[in-house]
Amino acid sequence: MSASPPRLPSPPLTGEDAKACLCTNLAVPGLGSWRAGWRVSGALQLLLAALGLALSLAWFAWFLAEWARSGRLPILTLWDQDGHLPPGWLQYLLLGLAGLGLFVLALGWAFITSLCVRSTAREPR
Repeated sequence: MSASPPRLPSPPLTGEDAKACLCTNLAVPGLGSWRAGWRVSGALQLLLAALGLALSLAWFAWFLAEWARSGRLPILTLWDQDGHLPPGWLQYLLLGLAGLGLFVLALGWAFITSLCVRSTAREPR
């Protein structure tokens, strides 16, 4: 068996490629970084964004279940109790906020990575 030849390094990104990576990163954090060759950073950004989305969806599922159970929006229940949270609400509220925070963190990290990619991209001649 013969060993496969070593891969040649990929050519440097152009300005247009860097713009495409920025747009991709703003749509799905991590994919543009992965495309630009920042594999570890892109994978971690994508993981953070997916985890944030999963936590937010868990909160949303709880919100819909609570709405179906009580027959009214969960926020209206707070008004009836003079602003006191019913038992168990705080953990779901924190779950939703943590999901939102993780997604925003991934989005910010992806944006900063996109700016770094843009600064290292070569301009066409």
